[in-house]
Order: sequence, then C-alpha cells, then structure tokens
Amino acid sequence: MSNQDDLSDIVRDCIAMFDDNIDILSDVCDSLGSESEDDLTLVSDKTELIDMVHEVANSVRIKKAESRFMKRYVKQDS
Repeated sequence: MSNQDDLSDIVRDCIAMFDDNIDILSDVCDSLGSESEDDLTLVSDKTELIDMVHEVANSVRIKKAESRFMKRYVKQDS
C-alpha cells in the first residue's frame, strides 16, 4: 500500500505543479507558434541591419532571463 500512496502523492504534486504553470506553458507554446509565422524582411542599409542585430540580441537576453527565472521558480517550488 505504501508504494501506491507514494505514487498518488507524486501524481498529485505533478498535477499541482502543472496547474501552477499552465499559463506560462501556454505563453511558451503561443510564442513558439508565432515565431514560425515570422516573415523575412530585406535590409536596405547598414543602420537598419545594426538595429535588427540589437533587437535580436535583446530578444535573446529576454529569453535567457525568462529561462533562468523559470529554473529558479521550479527549483524554489521543489
């Protein structure tokens, strides 16, 4: 009986964790879907290229920060 009780506790904890993070998972899913729909844009001059590079770098920084936050958040709940 003990193993079955342990399993039910683990399943209950997993369901609770999923319920807590469903909004975040939904946002990640939506962002992944929208990335595949992006159109390519032609670059007309050097300044525009530099601006685009800065935008991509900022986007990568934000995604890394979100990832680190989620790792800390999950670790904190454990």
